[in-house]
Amino acid sequence: MSATLLTALLLAAMPPGTDVDHAADDRAIYQKLEKATVALAQSGSPLNKDQRLKQCARVRAERRVELPPAQTERISPEESYQRAARAGVLICSVYKCGKCDRWHPSWSSGFAVHASGVIATNHHVAAHETAEAMGALTHDGRFLPVVEVLAARRSHDVALLRVDPGSGGPLATLPLRDDAPAGTRVLCYGNPSSGFGCLTDGILTRFARLDGAERQGAVFMQISADYGGGSSGGPILDDRGNALGMAASTSPILTPAKTSSDGKTQERTLQMVRHNCATARALLEIAGAR
Repeated sequence: MSATLLTALLLAAMPPGTDVDHAADDRAIYQKLEKATVALAQSGSPLNKDQRLKQCARVRAERRVELPPAQTERISPEESYQRAARAGVLICSVYKCGKCDRWHPSWSSGFAVHASGVIATNHHVAAHETAEAMGALTHDGRFLPVVEVLAARRSHDVALLRVDPGSGGPLATLPLRDDAPAGTRVLCYGNPSSGFGCLTDGILTRFARLDGAERQGAVFMQISADYGGGSSGGPILDDRGNALGMAASTSPILTPAKTSSDGKTQERTLQMVRHNCATARALLEIAGAR
C-alpha cells in the first residue's frame, strides 16, 4: 500500500470532531442512528423490551468477559480523544409515548470493552422502561443493534450489552483500570445534549458511597470534568487511555433557601455540580473479571 493511499485511509477514518477538517455533523449523525433504530423496532428487534428488562436482572455475566489489560504508557490528550472516539458509541433507544404514533428517541453513550461486540454503559440506559429497540453508532457510522444484556447492576449503575458488529470487523476497545486514586487527572468523552463526541477535562475528586433506595451505599467516583444529558455511559479516561469508569449522573448543589424581609422566597443559585461516575471496579465485577 502506498503512503498516499495509507494517509487517505487514515484521514477518512478520522472520528467526527477531531479537527477543523472533520467537524461533527450532529444532525446527520443523530438522524442516521435514529432512523436505523426505528427501522430495527419496526422490523422486530432481536431484543424486545420484555427480554431486555428480564436480562437486566443478570448481576454477573454467565461467561467471563475477557477484557484487555490496563495500559501503563502515558499518551497525549489528542491521542486520548482518538482512542475514546474510536471505542465510544452513541446509543439510541426508541419508544412510543402512547399519545401519538411516532417513535421517540432517547440518547446515551457507551464504549466497547471487547472487540467481538461488548459495550459498557449504565444500568439506567439498559433498563429503559419503554424502549422497544436499542442500537449504537460508531465513529465511522457503523450501526450496531443491541441483541443482549450480558449483565447489569442497578446499585452501581453499570451494564454490559452485546451488540451485533455485522461484517464490519472487530471493534476498537478501551481497557479498564480500577486503582486510580483521588487527584488523578481525567478526561470525559461523551455525547451531551445531542453533541457528538465531546471531550472535557478535570480531576478525580473522590470516591464516595451514595445513599438512597437505588444506590444502597454503592461506591461511585466523583470528578470535576463536565458532562450533561446524553453522556451517560461515556468513558472517564486517565492519561494512559484507560477507562476508570463512566458518566452516570449529576447532583447540583444550590445555595440555601432564604426568605427576604418582605416574605418573598429568594431564588437559589447553583454553587457547584457533583459528577457521579460508575466505577471500572463495578464493570470488572459484572464481567466476571474480579
